[in-house]
Amino acid sequence: MELFLLAHGCPNCGKSVTDERLAAGLPCPRCLPRAEGNLPFAAVCRTLREEKKMGGLSPFCRAEEGLKEFELFFRQATGLSLSSLQRLWAKRFFLEEPFAIIAPPGVGKTTFGLIVSLYNPQKSLILVPTRLLVWQVTEKLNHFAEKASSEKKILSLTGKAKEKRELMQGEYDILVATTQFFYRHWPEIASHPITLVFIDDVDALLKSSRQVDSLFYFLGYSPEEVERALRSPEGEAREVGKRPRRLLILSSATLKPRTNRVRLFQRLMGFSVQRAVSTQRRVVDCYEEVPDFAQALARAAELVRQLGPGGLVLVSSEEGREGVKEATAYLQAQGIEAESYLELAPEELVSRLAEGSLKVAVGLAHPTNPLVRGLDLPHVLKYVIFVGAPAHLFPLDLSPTPGALHGLALALFPLFTPEEQRQVLRELRYLRPYLTLPAEAVSRYPALEKRVQALASFLEEKLKDPSFWEKVKAAEDLNVKEEEGKFYLVLGDATTYLQASGRVSRLTAAGLTRGLAITLCTERRVLLSLKRRLRALTPAEIEFTPLQEVDLAGVMQGIEEDRRRIKAGELADREGPRTALVVVESPHKARTIASFWGKPGIRRVEGALAYEIPANERHLIITASLGHVFNLSRQQGFFGVLTFDHHFLPVFDTIKIYRETGEELVDPEEVARYPEGTVWDKQEILKGLQYLAFEVDEVYIASDPDAEGEKIAYDLYLTLRPFNPHIYRLEFHEVTPSAFRRALENPGQVNLYRVQAQLTRRVLDRWVGFCLSRRLWQKFGNRHLSAGRVQTPVLGWVVARAEEGRQRKARLTFSLGEATFALEVPDRELGRKIFEELEKLSWEILETIEEERFPLPPFTTDTILTEAAHRLRLSASVTMKLLQELFELGFITYHRTDSTRVSETGRFLVAKPFILQHYGEELFHPRSWGEGGAHEAIRPTRPMTETELRWMVGAGLVDLSQERALELYGLIFRRFMASQMAPARVRKAKVRFQVPSHTWETEVVIEQIAPGFALLWPNFSVTELRPGARLTSKEYRELPMVEPYTEGTLVQEMKRQGIGRPSTYAEIVATLLNRGYLVARGGRLYPTRLGFKVYRYLKENFPEYADTALTREIEAAMDLIAEGKEDYQEVLQKLYKVREILT
Repeated sequence: MELFLLAHGCPNCGKSVTDERLAAGLPCPRCLPRAEGNLPFAAVCRTLREEKKMGGLSPFCRAEEGLKEFELFFRQATGLSLSSLQRLWAKRFFLEEPFAIIAPPGVGKTTFGLIVSLYNPQKSLILVPTRLLVWQVTEKLNHFAEKASSEKKILSLTGKAKEKRELMQGEYDILVATTQFFYRHWPEIASHPITLVFIDDVDALLKSSRQVDSLFYFLGYSPEEVERALRSPEGEAREVGKRPRRLLILSSATLKPRTNRVRLFQRLMGFSVQRAVSTQRRVVDCYEEVPDFAQALARAAELVRQLGPGGLVLVSSEEGREGVKEATAYLQAQGIEAESYLELAPEELVSRLAEGSLKVAVGLAHPTNPLVRGLDLPHVLKYVIFVGAPAHLFPLDLSPTPGALHGLALALFPLFTPEEQRQVLRELRYLRPYLTLPAEAVSRYPALEKRVQALASFLEEKLKDPSFWEKVKAAEDLNVKEEEGKFYLVLGDATTYLQASGRVSRLTAAGLTRGLAITLCTERRVLLSLKRRLRALTPAEIEFTPLQEVDLAGVMQGIEEDRRRIKAGELADREGPRTALVVVESPHKARTIASFWGKPGIRRVEGALAYEIPANERHLIITASLGHVFNLSRQQGFFGVLTFDHHFLPVFDTIKIYRETGEELVDPEEVARYPEGTVWDKQEILKGLQYLAFEVDEVYIASDPDAEGEKIAYDLYLTLRPFNPHIYRLEFHEVTPSAFRRALENPGQVNLYRVQAQLTRRVLDRWVGFCLSRRLWQKFGNRHLSAGRVQTPVLGWVVARAEEGRQRKARLTFSLGEATFALEVPDRELGRKIFEELEKLSWEILETIEEERFPLPPFTTDTILTEAAHRLRLSASVTMKLLQELFELGFITYHRTDSTRVSETGRFLVAKPFILQHYGEELFHPRSWGEGGAHEAIRPTRPMTETELRWMVGAGLVDLSQERALELYGLIFRRFMASQMAPARVRKAKVRFQVPSHTWETEVVIEQIAPGFALLWPNFSVTELRPGARLTSKEYRELPMVEPYTEGTLVQEMKRQGIGRPSTYAEIVATLLNRGYLVARGGRLYPTRLGFKVYRYLKENFPEYADTALTREIEAAMDLIAEGKEDYQEVLQKLYKVREILT
């Protein structure tokens, strides 16, 4: 049954179409009147062509037909079928999309380029770095042409006069040349009708700015367009220039380009050529503690003999080049074939390792060492041995350079007080762009010089403070070393560890190879520092296992099997990794997910920005929809809903944004009011998503895991279904590698019941809101006013609370020594009398008992909003914005939740490591706080403290929009950890107080016996009540009988009353404030005169819609619809009477 209509959703003609048609993969009935059921895409194309109705689907139909022909041609030429990746590239070719090939070695990039050049019906150009490769490529082309019965003429340019003559005459179909030849002769080549350019190794081209310019001139861009693109703002793509006259396909760079011209590819053609760096690893990380460097060398030699050839031995930078020489000499003396980078050039080391004449190569554990960063020998390298944990040495002197001060401040950062950390963090963020600036250049920037001096003075003061030095010495992850009278801080070097261990685990056509990393640790503090810094750098926890617990023989057996498969040319799967598009809501989340596998390639397709990276089992393209893409029409039917014989059909259209103000538009009639070019249509994003969906094998929609996210998922499913039949729904409640992998392994389908519930909520909100709002406009003559089924009852609560607050009560505060007590008396006259009699107060302890106090559960949406308002003075809307950011960056679980449940992951992989390390096993007390359900409480995703997150921000590893997000994270972290800790034991006293006219009793905690969870989140205070204590002070105040709401307590009232949802709590409060119905003073909410008038008008004239009961009833109906227990059409029918408001 159709749920709604998309006003301009037909992918072929752009006119209206139902969700039912799109869900079947079909265009509208105007395009395909006779189509029924799920037609294959090829059949849709064939029918459209027969009916002469081909429209927007035309390029995709041509690509589909071209792909079938190309598959046959490819099979004839190679004897093989196209792999999944090659199909992806072929579709881009047929869609005439320029692109860089992003893939590991050995998956058929060159083969694809050669075959597509042979297939291209017009002239093609192939560029390679050397003449030798020109000859090799020509040989392969001739071989493929013969097998495919192709008569294409191939002209290879190796320097012969005859070749140049044939070039000038254009006597060729495929031209093969070096990049250097192309640079010298591109104008002559450009005179020929070449339509395809394939560059097999772009590194050679990127060595020179002029060579890059010549390529773009050849492709059809003018010098002015090239210069304008270079000056354009960062992030623009294919907006400066035009579509190239010739199609470009190239392999991504493997080296860092030397020219800023590399940005032209992104800005003019929409893709980056800088290599996608994979940080995937299958490494067994282990360690062994040894007393000193000499013992570490001896143990390294034993391990090399045991593990065999194919190893790296990396000496800690603490030992320097001399340590490398000593290690090499020692290994050689032990009869081990070893050479270091100091004796042999990197190329020779690589050659000898590959041929097997060298068992191990010896280098320095430093990020710039050639053995750490530049080695790519997946078939050879199997293990790495670190002789001493990789380490940074920071001199404890105050060099006046931004880089040195930045490094020292980061090293000492955890030892500063919270206030000092906030101050230093501001300085670190300021210095970050200047880290490479030498000391002599600092004085040229007065503002920078002032900040450098301020940070240097602060650090100098700390280093002169004896108490701070004690903290340095006591720190378990800081090692102080003295050399020749100078002091150094020695810290673990996580970057070097990851780069070096990554040499032995590489992504190949045979899959991700296994590797072994052994750290021979001479100083435990450096190893602990390394572990903590790795936790900051990698979203996936790296576990170090004691070497004696590792089955080395078993590990090496698996490693050897991987190398055998590489050498045999085996593929992980002939089909190769499946290509998959993942669509999330926000670019933040897309970047975070892409970063799980390394540094992705970037590509802009129409309005969509996509991150592309190989991910072992799948080749992922990750992009964002930027939230909702459709909204309910304001012009059609009854406020966007058509009615047919008691059946309701909502009409949606793409969201449009007026660029100048951010105003949201929907219908063409609204857009027509604005100048052309000033409105941005989300159709641009959807068009890009359609191209991306067509290219891949599978599509995964990973919008947020709630009802609103389900509607977004369904909207995207409908938009993409005509272009790909294999679309799945992913749900994950934390943005972490493990959660994402679990979701990929267990994909689902869109839940149509949840979609119906959200659709019903959207329609009813529109009906009630628009009807009531229009009556307000008529009454008050103000079109800024609004009302709604949730906001109106909530406004009523605040109004009622204000009226109740006019009544006053007495509050008495008095102290007995250090102990302070309070008494609230509703009768102010009695309260005044008790206050006057306090001088005659007597008291006694009736009894004392020991009891356990238990922690509060982790946060839910309403409780975090309350606590953030109370402790941090954050508004509900700001808190939700910061929570969204923390969630998308992968630091907390999903924040729109009513659940307090904690998963096993939260209990044992997040809480347990932190509590055991800091407080001991006796204080770890895991609690689930609820059973079942998909949703979880708001909790951290890693055992990372607020200080560690601040450090990451200071180090430039994380970019947060506001520093307040760090404080908010600290609340979440402490509350969650406390919820997993042992109860506190306290002694409680029942105390009786008496004055002549009144007696009352109270209970207070007088002693904390065992703190338990209160070490992190105390929810009680200790009253020091001493025997015989006398009255020392007293105070009388009159307060409102009930306190006005805060934003937090108003949200809690919404939850208690059962109206609103976690996703809308903050939005409702913000709307009441923005409309001028409420005002915030001193953290409390008060109704304005306008708020009083609006509510009274609605209450008197439309009491049913101003009452909580109706909204609660609707919310209950939504839940039943979401469970498939109620028909959403019947619910709409019941509320259709709302139209009577307008009569």
